[in-house]
Amino acid sequence: MPAQQSDSVKYTNMFKAYGAFWRRGFTEWHGTASRSEYWWNVLMNMLVWIFFWVFIGMWMGMAMGYGFDESPIVAIVGSFGSLVASLYGTACWIPRLSLRVRRLHDAGLSAGWMILYGLKFVALIAGAFSVMMGGTSYMMRGLASWGVFLFVFWFIAEIVLFVLTLLPTAKGVNPYHKFNK
Repeated sequence: MPAQQSDSVKYTNMFKAYGAFWRRGFTEWHGTASRSEYWWNVLMNMLVWIFFWVFIGMWMGMAMGYGFDESPIVAIVGSFGSLVASLYGTACWIPRLSLRVRRLHDAGLSAGWMILYGLKFVALIAGAFSVMMGGTSYMMRGLASWGVFLFVFWFIAEIVLFVLTLLPTAKGVNPYHKFNK
C-alpha cells in the first residue's frame, strides 16, 4: 500500500504563510499545518514583537535621554505602543493555538498534547503568584518552593511542545489529512 501524500501546504514565503495565519487561524482547527507554515509564522511573529519592543524601547530611551521623562508625550506614546503590542498579542492568541493544533495534526499527533499548553500557563501563573507571595514564614517558603517547581514544569512543557512542532509530516496513514480536502 503506497504511503499517503501530505495535504499540508508548504509555504516558501514568510508573507504568504503569515497571511494564511490570519486567514485560517480563527476558523480552521481540523486541518494540518506544515513545518514551513508553522515556523514562518513563528519567525514573523518574533519580528513583529521585536519591532514593537525596539520601537517602544527606543522611544522611551530617547525621551529619557533628552530629559523628557516627565513629559506627558513620552507617557502617551509609550502607553500607546504598549497598548498596540498587547492588542496584537491578544489577537494572535487564538490563531497561534489553531496553528499549533494543526501542526500537531500534521505530525500525526492528537490535539490532546495541547493540554500541556494549558497546564504550562496555569503553572506559570501559579508559580509567579507563589514566588511573589513567598516570605519568611514556613508556609510561604513552601509556597515559594512550589512556585519554583511550577516554573520548572512550565519550562519542560515548553520544551516538549517545541520538540513536537519539529516533528516531520506523518507520511503514512494520518487521519488528520482528510480534513484538508
